[in-house]
Amino acid sequence: MNANTYANSFTRAKRALSVVIALLMVLSIAGCGANASSGSSSQQSASSSQQSASNASFASWKQGSESLKKLTDFVSAATDESGKGYIPPEDRIAVFDLDGTLMCETCPFCFEYMVFVDYVLNNPNYQAPDDVKAVAQEIVDARDGKKPENMSTRQAAAGAIAYKGLTPAELEEYVNKFKSSSATGFSGMTRGEAWYKPMLEVVDYLKANGFDIYIVTATERNIVRAIVGDKLGVDPAHVIGTEYGYTATGQGDEADDDYTFQQDDKVVFDGAYAGENAKTCKVDGIVREIGKQPVLAFGNSSGDTAMLNYALAKNSHPSAAFMVLADDTEREYGDTEKSAENRASWEKLGFTIFSMRDDFATIYGDGVKKEPVA
Repeated sequence: MNANTYANSFTRAKRALSVVIALLMVLSIAGCGANASSGSSSQQSASSSQQSASNASFASWKQGSESLKKLTDFVSAATDESGKGYIPPEDRIAVFDLDGTLMCETCPFCFEYMVFVDYVLNNPNYQAPDDVKAVAQEIVDARDGKKPENMSTRQAAAGAIAYKGLTPAELEEYVNKFKSSSATGFSGMTRGEAWYKPMLEVVDYLKANGFDIYIVTATERNIVRAIVGDKLGVDPAHVIGTEYGYTATGQGDEADDDYTFQQDDKVVFDGAYAGENAKTCKVDGIVREIGKQPVLAFGNSSGDTAMLNYALAKNSHPSAAFMVLADDTEREYGDTEKSAENRASWEKLGFTIFSMRDDFATIYGDGVKKEPVA
């Protein structure tokens, strides 16, 4: 190899080495950029979560509500990965009662009662037994929202008999039709629209911040499934309620563990009723069907106290409990004396009060008005 050839080869080698070094530098810079971007994305995600928790719109709430601030402070802490109050998304479980917590129960009674009354007394396709008809009529005849004695269990048992032979889908179809009827005691809304707007905003807010929503109620489960989807966007599998028994259409008198379901069978209600899902039954249902202790619980009555206590009891995460107080006598059928007693007892237990009178700027919306019931 002569001197010129050697020099040319050396020059080409230097150029190739320069190209390799340049490529390595580009790849290194790109890698650093990717890491920086990843970190920035993570920070942006955390910042976005915190911003969502602090800047949510609560148009139906009165400005300066201290009770609402307790909730938003809790959620801000729960979604702040750098803080002591952080709760991993998989553990952000929130449980809500239904009647009196999320929706009206004064039309003149809860939604389930009124569906039952309509089905028994107004449905031309159903001839109710006398004892079932008597329970429905007792509800109609009740005045001033005074629930007849033991009506919760008596109505549930009568409902199980009334719906015997229906499939869950057929009951849902009836409920969906019933939702369009006028809400007794109010003008400007149907029964299907009788939701507390401030509480709907709470549900939306929690969902936006990664909370898993469950409805835990004394109302029959299938009736609740028929009404929570369009307003709350809650998965039907996230409804825990009072249970009616089921059977297969071809099963006859055979027990479930003796009969094999056939492909031409239908599942229908069998007329049985195992008991109301209230008080500690709600805790049992949460343990059985969720398998995790909730960090947030919302209710409105003594039937919910056990569930709220469970959320606060030796929880491995920060937790909070809230009670909706029916103390508004102008826009709702509140009870001043009873609400004062409830407030005192609930605050002793560490529950935060959502006062309809003091915290809700509107209950059902500006176009809805309370009307005298004839």
